[in-house]
Amino acid sequence: MKNYAILSLLIFALLAMLIVGGCSKETPTDPGNEGEVTELDQPYGGFSTSDELPAFGDPVMIAEFEDDEAVSDPITLDPSFANAIDSTTVNAYFVRIAWGLLDFDSTATNSVNWDGSATITRGTLGIMKRILFEPNDKIILPRPDRKTVGWASETSTHFDGIALVIIDRDTSNVEGQLTITTPLYSRTFSYSELDSMDIIETVTAEGHQVSIQAFNKKIVPFGGGFLEGRWVKTRERGGIFQGRWINRIGTRAGHLKGIWGIDRNGKKVFFGKYVTLNGQFAG
Repeated sequence: MKNYAILSLLIFALLAMLIVGGCSKETPTDPGNEGEVTELDQPYGGFSTSDELPAFGDPVMIAEFEDDEAVSDPITLDPSFANAIDSTTVNAYFVRIAWGLLDFDSTATNSVNWDGSATITRGTLGIMKRILFEPNDKIILPRPDRKTVGWASETSTHFDGIALVIIDRDTSNVEGQLTITTPLYSRTFSYSELDSMDIIETVTAEGHQVSIQAFNKKIVPFGGGFLEGRWVKTRERGGIFQGRWINRIGTRAGHLKGIWGIDRNGKKVFFGKYVTLNGQFAG
């Protein structure tokens, strides 16, 4: 499993809002490393809008923050479904769900069952990616219908997840709903709630959580998607974060890096930058 914690972020145009994830329990700390303090006092942390080398020139970042695994879902592979995703006239919602220990914990020993499903009441539900599934985890295929996705999943030290898209051509006045069901967590959301959603809910005393990020389709340059990665504490009151930028259909689209901590005025701040796979500035 990858040793990084999920950072819950949604991107809209060139703005990203960051919800703080956690550090691995194995994360090293170095109170004497104060090299980034001056950057925390600069506009945008010293980051510019210039292009960069791919993954900021870091081969480890390229190798570690790889793409999620595609799923051979006949519904999603239908060319008409792909055309609907890119259409400016068809409504779509992109949903990313993760469950388990969102902050990697190498000390965890118990396996937790997350067998579950996602169901919608209107439109078509497509599977874009499966996230960090182990060999015994799976998406249940063939699917029972176009509105239901099921999975078998167990987690221990880390998390699993799935990236979905809802294509909604229905013009009726009845609002659609998405229902997520697992042994530890079940909840129903209206489609209107899926626009700009970013929630994390804790479901066990051991810290197992469910993260749900979703947004309504917006046709804008570099727009729509998620950022995911890890926080690393490099000194007593701050450190770095890094990871990947994932586009709206769940495919790795680039990388991100940044710094966080407390500036000279005692204010908690973070600054970051994300680029496309070829290093083009994105936000």
